[in-house]
Amino acid sequence: MNMFNLLSEQEIKKLHSASLEVLNTVGVKVESEKVRKMLEEAGAKVDHETMMVHFPPNLVDESVKKAPKKVIYGGRNPENDLVLEPGGDIFCRPTTGAEGYIDLETGEYRLATMFDLKEWTRLTDGLENIDYCGSLYPSDVDTDTRDIRMMSVMLQNTEKHFVLQPYSGEHLESMVELALAVMGSKEELKKRPIFNVLTSILSPLELLEYASDIIITAGKYGIPVEMNTMVIAGGTGPVTVAGTTLLSHAEALAGITVAEIANPGAPMVYRPAPMVLEMSTGISLMATVENAMITASGAQLIRDTYGIPTNIVGYVTDSLTHDGQAMIEKVFNALPTLLIGANIVSLVGTIQNCYTMDPLQLVIDDEIVGMTKRILRGFEINDDTMGLDALARVGPGGNFLSDEHTLKYFKTEYYRPHIFNRGTREIWQSKGGKDLNENAKERARTILREHKPAPLANDVVKELDSIIKRLG
Repeated sequence: MNMFNLLSEQEIKKLHSASLEVLNTVGVKVESEKVRKMLEEAGAKVDHETMMVHFPPNLVDESVKKAPKKVIYGGRNPENDLVLEPGGDIFCRPTTGAEGYIDLETGEYRLATMFDLKEWTRLTDGLENIDYCGSLYPSDVDTDTRDIRMMSVMLQNTEKHFVLQPYSGEHLESMVELALAVMGSKEELKKRPIFNVLTSILSPLELLEYASDIIITAGKYGIPVEMNTMVIAGGTGPVTVAGTTLLSHAEALAGITVAEIANPGAPMVYRPAPMVLEMSTGISLMATVENAMITASGAQLIRDTYGIPTNIVGYVTDSLTHDGQAMIEKVFNALPTLLIGANIVSLVGTIQNCYTMDPLQLVIDDEIVGMTKRILRGFEINDDTMGLDALARVGPGGNFLSDEHTLKYFKTEYYRPHIFNRGTREIWQSKGGKDLNENAKERARTILREHKPAPLANDVVKELDSIIKRLG
């Protein structure tokens, strides 16, 4: 499939050049003295009193070019490994960091619990079109060590790759210890990291100490970092689409530069996640049509400048429930980035500006992803797929239903959804006349009842428990 372009070649050059100019003249406030000294030694202009760092364009350019264009997201089961590379497959995941949860049985909103984290992780593991797991943040566990405890739960409930947001570089060290209990060695973990981390630049243009610690610690172990930027158009960034795109790009480049100076070749993933300030309410929205334009522009910007992997917010909605608004916003936000060729399009299963996770929405989104993957797979054109021999066999007025060509292709050529109604009205009514939401709930229940991720060995579970116990 040909790549879609939202920006012209001249517009790409203009935005990229302006982003480099912002990093050079405006600069970035860097909290960590250690990181400031590192950047100063690398050639940046640093004012330690104000904590401002000015990045020369050549320093950014040379550093970002060291980021690998191919990144591996390993799974506990190697069959679930993902390869992120230019022109490669496109993957999806839920959000990470949401604290709200929609109860599968009652449909009511509440704060998430550790039980919900297990349910969510197992459901994600069992959905065939969701490629790796995102984590909700439980409210019923000590928040000081919540991120580490969540890591243990996810290791035990999915064979897929997963993403977390560590609270600090020190906490990431504990997460690596948990991962090593499963992977066995630092070399194997670096070769096939079974988790990645997300951390953010604070808009506008601030790199907090905890974030730089995470970036550098992750690079030391070869853990991929999804370099997140969350510019709020009209709030923490320019109100225009062009201005928000520029600032998002500049901030991501600053984070990647720090990573590559600290650990050349550190695996990084570019992740603009812009928001748009609704001036009438003060709510930050994630699913306006302008959001889609900003994220798609970011995907094309990094694709055409450095070619490093991208994770783009796409399957997103501002709706408070799994309704028509959610479907429309998710499809329209995902489509441009899918066509541009982002490596990951994220936020399946989320509603309410990604603050809330909804298992029913996750099942519905699995179908949306399945259909989009089928479109992106395209179709092969050759003598056999065109059915030339079949046409000769059947001839005018014939029937292809029992022909060998039909038997060969009908199972693989068409995507078959799990929860859509595709029968007659009579068949539908005989099965209870269930709508999409009811079918999705039934599928979620079935997966949670029947799908069992392969358990970890008992000695590994004991080691995980021992590490968690040390937290107190």
